[in-house]
Amino acid sequence: MNVARALLEMLHRYGVEYVFGLPGETTLGLYDEWKRFEKVTHVMARDERHAVYMADGYARVSGRPGVCEGPSVGAAHMVPGVVEARRSSIPMVVLTTDIPLGVEKRNALTGFDQGSLFAPFAKESLTAHRGGDVPFLVRRAFRVAVSGCPGPVHLRLPQDVLAQEVGQPLPPAQERFGLCPGTRPLPGREEAAE
Repeated sequence: MNVARALLEMLHRYGVEYVFGLPGETTLGLYDEWKRFEKVTHVMARDERHAVYMADGYARVSGRPGVCEGPSVGAAHMVPGVVEARRSSIPMVVLTTDIPLGVEKRNALTGFDQGSLFAPFAKESLTAHRGGDVPFLVRRAFRVAVSGCPGPVHLRLPQDVLAQEVGQPLPPAQERFGLCPGTRPLPGREEAAE
């Protein structure tokens, strides 16, 4: 299974119904898989800013982390929405695709240091360096997004990593982290009644 397919499968396992975003040159591999994967609906946004705010609104009304995605250089437009989500404690998983690993320092037109851009504003900024890491990074992203004080987590997916094979069975989803809060400091109403 390639990483793009594994990513979509992991999102589905976390109960994600909608991902807000738009295609770009670095997301083509993901969108090719999405055409054949009907369990998660893609909602086309006008631009990257709108994708983040749509995911924010979804998280506020659904009690689930909002998920958005944006391509390469458009990731810079996502930062204001990430700041708002962080300041408002909104759980979100922000997926960005990027130029292939190894060409970051070669003056590629659409490449820049996404990790440094998101690190001050997201709870955590993660980068996939190998295909087999992606399912575990998705698990971490959801866990961090809904644990403690909820907030956005950034996951950078280089174009060449999306095309790799995962090479192992997908790990189980930690389903409780598909809801916010992922852990309860006190028992819920149902548990307290017992």
